[in-house]
Amino acid sequence: MLELERTGHAFSADGIAALEEIRSNYADQVADDTAHQTDVTLDIGMTPRTATIKGIFPADSSSVIGTCWDVVSDPTKWYPIGWPEQGWIHRRSADPSIPGDEPVEDAFPRLQTQTPSQSVDLETLREVTEPGRYERGSRYYERGSVTELEYVDDTLQATVQGSRPYDVRVTLSQGSYVSGQCSCPDDAVPCKHIVAAVLASGDIEAVGGDQSLDALLAAASAEEFRSVLSEIADEDIGLRKRLYEELSED
Repeated sequence: MLELERTGHAFSADGIAALEEIRSNYADQVADDTAHQTDVTLDIGMTPRTATIKGIFPADSSSVIGTCWDVVSDPTKWYPIGWPEQGWIHRRSADPSIPGDEPVEDAFPRLQTQTPSQSVDLETLREVTEPGRYERGSRYYERGSVTELEYVDDTLQATVQGSRPYDVRVTLSQGSYVSGQCSCPDDAVPCKHIVAAVLASGDIEAVGGDQSLDALLAAASAEEFRSVLSEIADEDIGLRKRLYEELSED
């Protein structure tokens, strides 16, 4: 098993293709060898900044490593994913062909002042948060650790880069914190990642704030509704599966 990684970068689509070619060539090489009993596999990490190749004879590891090194050492086979501390948006699971070099301040201009929007109810957030967690969450926000921010109706979703990326989901009411969930191991709610996400909520406009979803659906024609639903179902296999389950006749 070989594991490869380049800190602060992720494999590009060309890099992944090059590693797959190495895997495929080695698999063909050992296909007729009865002593080789395992599959030769390539696993690309989620970021994707890691690659793991399994199923290599120990005697062949040096040559395969040398071949892989040609890919790993080629700067054209990587793109920078960056980290908030370095001023770049961190991309966790983006399409490898999409560069991860978007400046944080382009996505969140308010970071230039490091001051949350006045639309965020800071008083309520402070009241429900342990002081140390609030201060750490503020620092996360100030350095641009909140990315992939979505704000629809009263629901906020975001990724917050801590020791690793954490998924945050928050319910707000007119900018005031109501409840939250985070994938981090901290049992306290709100945790520092939730605080950072709430502070960042004022950096974008909420979608659907002027009209409820029920009202929007009621105003749509059947043709408009079918067209939009079909388009979304094409993009989301989970939704498409649910439509079959819910709408198919027994």
